Amino acid sequence: MSPPIWLITGCSSGFGKSLALLALRSGHKVIATSRNPSKTPDLVSQVEKLGGVWHALDVCSPEPELAKAIEKATNVWGRIDILVNAAGYALLGAFETISDKEARAQMETNFFGPLTLTRLVLPAMRARHSGTIVQISSTAGLEAKPSRSLYSASKFGLEAFSEALYHEVKPLGIRVLIVEPGWFGTNFSQALVRPEVALPGEYEGTPVQSVLDATIAGAGAKAPNDTEKGCRAVFDVVMGSGLAEGVEGVLRLPLGKDCVARIRVKIEEHENMLKVTEKLWSSTDVDGSGN
Repeated sequence: MSPPIWLITGCSSGFGKSLALLALRSGHKVIATSRNPSKTPDLVSQVEKLGGVWHALDVCSPEPELAKAIEKATNVWGRIDILVNAAGYALLGAFETISDKEARAQMETNFFGPLTLTRLVLPAMRARHSGTIVQISSTAGLEAKPSRSLYSASKFGLEAFSEALYHEVKPLGIRVLIVEPGWFGTNFSQALVRPEVALPGEYEGTPVQSVLDATIAGAGAKAPNDTEKGCRAVFDVVMGSGLAEGVEGVLRLPLGKDCVARIRVKIEEHENMLKVTEKLWSSTDVDGSGN
């Protein structure tokens, strides 16, 4: 049986980089991609020495260009078994300071890029009745904190279309996995983008300022989660191996105790919301019984 073939975006750093190297060292075939491979020549060389190939791919390119990129990647080994949408960045700031141009750029990278690439690989996967789509989301795809309005919007959108897609393509033999990392030792804090418009003075001392300060301070702090271990968890779920042996059919993979803590908070918030609004939502029955 031939080894699985991965196409991974955002391989210059973070989860994309670590997952590409892990798959290659496990004997799989990998087409690693990034927007500017010339910026990481040593990494490109490392991937190629391990038997992988590296393609330039900007996920914000128009669909015809992305279609050519998928065709080129498919031609390397004849198919793509696993697509990992790992490319992304965070735009953080008070919502009112984020321009339309900045908002659209955030959505293009984190939402429309993965959406288009997913659409482009699906026909071949459908024809083979096999394939896996891995979407690298975030705890921001579960909880929208102050300063993360557009970043969370991009991840919420990614999760929503992927959840619907999960149910659409499962009967066709295609898997969809949403990965929700907590705080890992990636370059998230260093690579974040701030709006061109400065934060108005009225926001000083508010949650927006607090979250921004904490995020920036986190650039020099040690993350509680290890990226290599996180990627091993993703790899194991995709392959049904290791700690994920027997774990089948999951849509979401939370990574890190901090991520799970936020999920529990969201569950409590929803349960409380249902409790305090029960008289309202139960009063809308057509028969007027409220029962």
